[in-house]
Amino acid sequence: MSTVRDRLHAPRGDAALAGVLVVAGLVQALVTPFAAPLVGVVYVVGTTLPLAWRRTRPVEVAVVSAAFWLIPLDGFPLLGFVTAALIFYALGAWGRPTGVVVGVTGFATACAVLGTLLGPEAPVAAIGAVLIVVAPVLAGRVVAHERARNAALAEVTAQLEEERQRVQESAVAAERARIAQELHDVVGHELTLIAIQAEAAAAALRSAPERAAEPVDTIRATAHRTLGSIRQTLDVLAPLGSARPSYDGLDEVVRRATDSGIDGSLVVTGTPWPGQAAVWLAVTRIVGECLTNAGRHAPGSPVEVVVDWRPDRVHVLASNPVDGRGRPAPGRGLTGMRHRAELLGGEFAARTDDGRFTVDVSLPAEPVRVVR
Repeated sequence: MSTVRDRLHAPRGDAALAGVLVVAGLVQALVTPFAAPLVGVVYVVGTTLPLAWRRTRPVEVAVVSAAFWLIPLDGFPLLGFVTAALIFYALGAWGRPTGVVVGVTGFATACAVLGTLLGPEAPVAAIGAVLIVVAPVLAGRVVAHERARNAALAEVTAQLEEERQRVQESAVAAERARIAQELHDVVGHELTLIAIQAEAAAAALRSAPERAAEPVDTIRATAHRTLGSIRQTLDVLAPLGSARPSYDGLDEVVRRATDSGIDGSLVVTGTPWPGQAAVWLAVTRIVGECLTNAGRHAPGSPVEVVVDWRPDRVHVLASNPVDGRGRPAPGRGLTGMRHRAELLGGEFAARTDDGRFTVDVSLPAEPVRVVR
């Protein structure tokens, strides 16, 4: 709520301008009088001094200044037209609400016409009196409209910039999650194979040391392969669809799992699509993660993997027997497979039915990146 002091505050520039015009009007009133001395002074001060508050109190200033036009004169201050133009431009530019501005404009127009008819000018001069009120008000309204539109555009621009920042931050977070998942899929899968072979080597060293060489060689080969896979994972920094199709084939993934002691079988039906590196990578990672999960949580259980390539979708179904019932716990492996499927616009499901744990993934032929 504005205080009395705020209402009486006059901008420094307007106050200075009003002072200059008041002094000029008083000089004219004394040198070349246009009315009785006292009347001329009252007229100049009454019509010009309110100019100091034209921006802060435009409606009141216009009413007060126009009311003094009803004083009969023998002439008119030379700078009075300038003062009137500034005051009524301010009424159009800063006056609110519109209905009040229209009412004050009508009042001032009537005062201008009556003041002209009461003065020495010919009646036709009333047309100029009307224009000196209406034209500045219209100009002020046009400027006010443009100012409001520019402010609205600036606000929309600021909102769009904020939205762009949020989208960029979301994209960065999604990309970090994508890279983290790739590292988990590569390193987690290979380290699981190394752990299985290490247990086999330890068991062999206790019972038959001569049989420990094979798992140790497998550990060495897996470690070297892991380093290569980590280098390949850097390809995920490229946009989807531009990754290089240089990932290991599904047969190789299953063979490595089998060599590590995971009983896995693979059936591929249909014809794979060429040029879909992102889908190829997802299918390879999902199959590897299914085999790894089975080796980790259900050791010794056979894992059956079916990959069905259809014209519009590829369907991955992995199943293995497990102990116990209930829904599977959403660990990082399952969460990563779900995220990978949804990232390409596909579907993911994991369930336990009749003692078998099943992972069911479906990916579209044309992957659509989903941003969350």
